[in-house]
Amino acid sequence: MSVRCLFFGKYTPESIKGIMGGSDRMAAVKAVVEAAGGTVNLVSFTRGAYDVVVDMNLPSQEMMMGAMATVEASGSMSETMYLECVDGDPIWDAARSIATAYKPANA
Repeated sequence: MSVRCLFFGKYTPESIKGIMGGSDRMAAVKAVVEAAGGTVNLVSFTRGAYDVVVDMNLPSQEMMMGAMATVEASGSMSETMYLECVDGDPIWDAARSIATAYKPANA
């Protein structure tokens, strides 16, 4: 089972200095994801709340969390967010089935 993950990160000031000095972040991202057995779909610098977004596929949730822990432990990011992409259809099917048993407090 492959896990698709979106990573959002905000670099620390020290990391930004490193990037300005010529640090190849695309190669670094690819190296981490490949070490976890995954593939990179997209790496893009962004304008807004986060500096970078990475769209990747990893072989398992454990490898996804291991890659994320590696990034967190590096101290290169001041803020991160990870989103796992999921197939919505089974979720909505389950919700429709469960909803028949739910009674709101005001019912």
